[in-house]
Amino acid sequence: MYTQQNVQKQKISEILAIVAMALLLIYIADGAVGQGKRGFLPMSAAERGMLLGGSSIILFFISFGIGIREKSKITTILLITGGTLIGTAVLGVWLAKGGLAAVRPEFLGYVILGYVIMGLGIWRLLQKK
Repeated sequence: MYTQQNVQKQKISEILAIVAMALLLIYIADGAVGQGKRGFLPMSAAERGMLLGGSSIILFFISFGIGIREKSKITTILLITGGTLIGTAVLGVWLAKGGLAAVRPEFLGYVILGYVIMGLGIWRLLQKK
């Protein structure tokens, strides 16, 4: 039986995933415009990364945790898409800055976090079948 509490958890999970995706897209767009410097937001690349990038990662995990037992296609799709964007975008920047010769631990950590988020979305997808 689907209770009101389950519906609320589902909605909260969806809203958090939507906010996380919005922050991630703003972060990527600002980074693309700024090319490592200032973009259209009045903050440095480091501030942008901590505020927008870090917040989106945290919100994706919270969204997953809140909606872990709830059926939500929106949350599942956003987790897969968001994780893929995080992992691939960071991997792309990493390769553009010199590939393996320019290995920095934080790049590898963000790539792994992105693909973990994607994996959680895939796990949700497979769990529902």
